[in-house]
Amino acid sequence: MIPYYLSQILFIGFSQLNLSSVFSLEIEPFDVTQKFLYILIGVFSILLLLLSVSSYKKTGLKSILYAAAAFGLFSISIFIEALEQTYNVLGSILIDFLGALITLTILILFFLAIVKKNK
Repeated sequence: MIPYYLSQILFIGFSQLNLSSVFSLEIEPFDVTQKFLYILIGVFSILLLLLSVSSYKKTGLKSILYAAAAFGLFSISIFIEALEQTYNVLGSILIDFLGALITLTILILFFLAIVKKNK
């Protein structure tokens, strides 16, 4: 006979399976992994921001400044998303709007970094 939780995995799928009931844990492993990824992405985007600013100071190229601004906005976006996931501070409609607006701005900044001529 197939155990109950194994049948849930096979017939219902992973998306509807409550792993905390399977392992009797309060924290799901995917939640911990997601928070770790948010931290890793945030640290990496801040590192890229600092490297871009340092490169801009050395070269004076405006295209690097656009890329630095994009990395800064990406850091802010990850921070807002992690804040929302952890504390549920803002409404989901506002988060979706801010996420789309920041993503559009990041794409425009990268576009300007590629297209604009350096002076």
